[in-house]
Formats: sequence, C-alpha cells, structure tokens
Amino acid sequence: MQGSTSRETHFRLTITSPLFASKPQPARHRMVYALLKDEMAAVGGIHALQLKTRTPQEEQRIGERENAEKGGASSA
Repeated sequence: MQGSTSRETHFRLTITSPLFASKPQPARHRMVYALLKDEMAAVGGIHALQLKTRTPQEEQRIGERENAEKGGASSA
C-alpha cells in the first residue's frame, strides 16, 4: 500500500454504506474488491481480506442486539 511501512497483508474490514442496500453479500463484496483491485494485485499489497458489509440499518440492528445481550448478561 502506497506510503505504508507495514508488512501486514491480511485484513478484516467492516464497511457500512447505504450503497449496499438491496444488494446481496456477493455483490457488496464485489463492490469493495473493485475499489481495492490495484492494492490486491500489487506485490506486497493486500493478500487476504475478510469483509463484513452492512447497510446503516443493519449496523443499527446489530448494535441494538449487542447492547441488549450485554444488558441481559450484566443483570444475571
């Protein structure tokens, strides 16, 4: 990656975007891979990428569920 001194090539990303609305996971991942194609093709670039792609609404539901689980766990 341009200007980076890191040798890390494996990444986990969670990307939240309204552009993912009404698109299945494979289409969302293709969108991200299209943006990163040069970095993935470069020597020493991104080798492995684990993606979580969500809409803002999905992110909100996940956050609410996680908060509810934390609340339930603390009262036990």
